[in-house]
Amino acid sequence: MSVELVMPRAGLTMVEGTISAWTVPEGAAVKKGDAIMEFENEKNTIEFACTHDGYLHITAQEGDVVAVGAPIGYVAESQAEYQALCGGAAPAASPAETAPPRSSGAAADCTELVMPRAGLTMVEGTISAWTVPEGAAVKKGDAIMEFENEKNTIEFTCTHDGYLHITAQEGDVVAVGAPIGYVAATQAAYDALCGSPDSAPAAHPAAAPAEVPAAAPAESQPVPAAAGGRVRITGLARKMAKQHQIPLAALRGTGPNGRIIAQDVKDYLEAAAKQPVPVSAAEPAPQAAVDEVKQIPLTGIRRAIAKNMYGSLQEMAQCTAAVEVDVTDLLAYRQKLVDDQDFLGCKVTVNDLLSMATVKMLKKHPMANATFDGKTISVHSSVNLSIAVAAEAGLMVPVVKGADRMGLVELHQAMKDLADRARDKRLRDGDQTGGTFTVSNVGMFPIDWSTPIINPPQVAILGFGRSVKKMAVVNDEPKIRSMMNMFLTFDHRVFDGLEVGRILADMKTLVENPELITL
Repeated sequence: MSVELVMPRAGLTMVEGTISAWTVPEGAAVKKGDAIMEFENEKNTIEFACTHDGYLHITAQEGDVVAVGAPIGYVAESQAEYQALCGGAAPAASPAETAPPRSSGAAADCTELVMPRAGLTMVEGTISAWTVPEGAAVKKGDAIMEFENEKNTIEFTCTHDGYLHITAQEGDVVAVGAPIGYVAATQAAYDALCGSPDSAPAAHPAAAPAEVPAAAPAESQPVPAAAGGRVRITGLARKMAKQHQIPLAALRGTGPNGRIIAQDVKDYLEAAAKQPVPVSAAEPAPQAAVDEVKQIPLTGIRRAIAKNMYGSLQEMAQCTAAVEVDVTDLLAYRQKLVDDQDFLGCKVTVNDLLSMATVKMLKKHPMANATFDGKTISVHSSVNLSIAVAAEAGLMVPVVKGADRMGLVELHQAMKDLADRARDKRLRDGDQTGGTFTVSNVGMFPIDWSTPIINPPQVAILGFGRSVKKMAVVNDEPKIRSMMNMFLTFDHRVFDGLEVGRILADMKTLVENPELITL
């Protein structure tokens, strides 16, 4: 049976893609997970991974602009089917157009859904949420699931019409090309799929009469479990049970083939609320405190951060130096710019001024604006400034490309756009790559100084702490001034303390004489 290949959605805003190149020829034998095509969205070039084994028939050519969900080719199961496709015969029925289901098994009438590759470096994804329930009727192009890679949350669009069977649950980490569910062509095929021993247990033994209300928790019968002990339950019902701390074994499934559905959880809660409270329960005996341990799997963005930061410390000779600077004049200068925000068209921040000072420093100290692969130091003429952004999902580091060619207002706008999209999980492929130097400002927190970790293959990172009013000596007289710490972590393999001292000295000069920043 031939399987239709469609243009995937690689990004929340993508509506069409342009085919750059087919990396395998017409008629080639392909395997599920093979990179067979490259396409472009509005920002990047992305690999397309094959969804099935078979023989490739190409229908959309290089240079074609194809809407998301529209066909680009087919994978024929056999050479005979491939010949039929190439000879003009209609392709074998897709899972959305199958013949009546076969009693021998549901697999022939079902299409496997796999984790897509959303980015050249993606190797796995974490399922955030299924946006349609188990067993729902879906259409090709419907957004049915959201998943996370190391950068963003992305919608997964259905590839065929039919009935959805979910196999990978919310929170699962799934390798690219691995199955996450199926789309059955017909209701009969869906029922057979859910009842097959390979993917789900046999049909529920006798369903309870419709007029009998849901049993109270104490009378609930154990729910049928799949091979290996997996309870058959919809994603929404599982989420509700976890929220209300209900053991799955206490629930009775009334869905297809005994599957637990959301209504079963509601019935359980209603029945529990009607249960009389035992007299002895009114004054329970004191019990020892129980340590409840919540296990949080390291997935998605958090997992990528952990891997990168650990690797950075293991592979570099990192050292940190710090200096205290007087930012009284910098804060006053910034206030003047705020007063002129109607003229400038934006509200300049302290971080904007510190970032602009960093760019000026890097043009004077090119060894800090470099990358190192362990053998060769690459000094860059253009400053691509990485900015650390704290987001709920984890630390994001988008890159302002060509920051040395920007004025203060342009730099502000570029940084604000990237920071907003990072917090909203809307960064595009390429937004976090190509950086040559990183700045990290923790001044919004009560942090005076830190030892930031270098973002490889960069060779340095500059951090800024909070500003604090304290007594300082100015012209041999004690005065109250706003003081702040700057701290530079550098790779000692690339440059030494002499260069670090010069870098911090120039940064101190720029920050304490803010008019130099905008010259």
